[in-house]
Amino acid sequence: MPPEPAAASRSSILSGIVKAIPSVLVLGVLGAGWLAVHHMGTEPEQHAEEVAAAPEEEPMNTILTLPAGKLNTAEFVVAPVQEHSIQHTHVVPGRVTYDQTKHVDVRTPIDGILQSMLVQPGDTVVKGELLATIASPQIGEARAELMHREAQEGLSAARAERAKEVSDNLKRLVAMLEDKAKISDLEKEFQGQALGNYRQKLQPAYANLLLARDLLGNIEPLVGTGAIPERTVRERQTNVQIALAEYEAARDQATFDARQAEKEAAAELANSQRQTEVARQVLHALVGTENPMFAGTDEETISVLEIRAPMNGTVESRNLAANERIYRADKIFTLADTSSLYVSADIREKDWPAVSIAGGTEIEIAVPALEERKFSAVVQYVGREVGAGTNSVPVVAKLKNPNGLMRPGMFARVSLPIGDPRNVLAVRPESIVHHDDKSFVFVAIDDYKFQCVPVTTGLESEEWIEIRDGLRLGQPVVQKNAFLLKSEWLLEGE
Repeated sequence: MPPEPAAASRSSILSGIVKAIPSVLVLGVLGAGWLAVHHMGTEPEQHAEEVAAAPEEEPMNTILTLPAGKLNTAEFVVAPVQEHSIQHTHVVPGRVTYDQTKHVDVRTPIDGILQSMLVQPGDTVVKGELLATIASPQIGEARAELMHREAQEGLSAARAERAKEVSDNLKRLVAMLEDKAKISDLEKEFQGQALGNYRQKLQPAYANLLLARDLLGNIEPLVGTGAIPERTVRERQTNVQIALAEYEAARDQATFDARQAEKEAAAELANSQRQTEVARQVLHALVGTENPMFAGTDEETISVLEIRAPMNGTVESRNLAANERIYRADKIFTLADTSSLYVSADIREKDWPAVSIAGGTEIEIAVPALEERKFSAVVQYVGREVGAGTNSVPVVAKLKNPNGLMRPGMFARVSLPIGDPRNVLAVRPESIVHHDDKSFVFVAIDDYKFQCVPVTTGLESEEWIEIRDGLRLGQPVVQKNAFLLKSEWLLEGE
């Protein structure tokens, strides 16, 4: 049956609407895109117009007036701007260290057993005070050898002294014999005097000579009278010659023997002294001191070495305990006098002008651990070699520490002077305030009014900052509590 005309018409309309929907959607998307592009193109212009229409921000007033109540509470300090000598300084990190001239690591010079430890860290000791004792057979052997050599030297000295005494007495005896002294006078002169066996050799020969001369002298008046045979005279003259020869031989031999004996005794003494010195040096090499202290000479103490304080100071550390075996060069104590200390810092390339600091220059350091307390130090030296690892040279200064406030190892800030000092217009660092990367000071106009003045700064030191522009000599500037004025100024601006 054919469809009715009305139903066919509705079906045709619906089919047309369905076919038109995609086209409408495409047109809608294109319209939305055009509107978005148009809006983006016009927004900056509208924003610019809005900004242009906004009112400009008025500059802050540079004059600040304070009421009397705030003025009295703040307790401002005002001082005129003056010229001051300023030397540019650069602050570098440093470290407090021991004064190397007053710091000693007490080490054992020998192997042994640490018998006793008599002090502990923190104890104050004086030079020569007993710190510890070490038992070591090695030190006992060295001491025994030294004592033996000293005893031998004593014997050699006694022999040398006697040989010299005998030689001197023999010289006097020979001199009296040459003067033809009487036997009785010789015995009286040399009674109890040391002559060794030379008395027995010389006096009999001299007595025979005297006898022969006397016998010859008795017959000489009768020579030529015929009372005495000529043969007897010649025999007695011969006897005198024989006796004289025997005497002179005995005299010369005795003199030679005495001189040789004296030289041999002196040589023996010199050798004994050398042997003693060798033994002493061996002992010195063991104990590492020129004056080793003997604990005793009996079997119980001869092998004991006393370790004594080489200087006045404080025991900084103790590394061993009693009854512990120790070996040569082991550190027992660290001893130091901390009444003076060193501070060491590094000069790097950016601070290179500081290497010209001369020894004796006074510098300033601050120690954060002591609430930034400042101390004065004197430069000892500036290093010569640039360290490969740090690319810097050390600067070492000495500072006093009489109260023991500082300890080695503390961190410090070291102010190094750079360049020559100059006389410039300057204010205190606390007078400078900062805002928007600019520097200002407050100049007092009268008792209640202050003007915020921008300034240009230059050289800086711990006490002064150079003012290159913005102020003139004599202007009254707030030195203390200027930051309070800055706060009031900013509040007023808001």
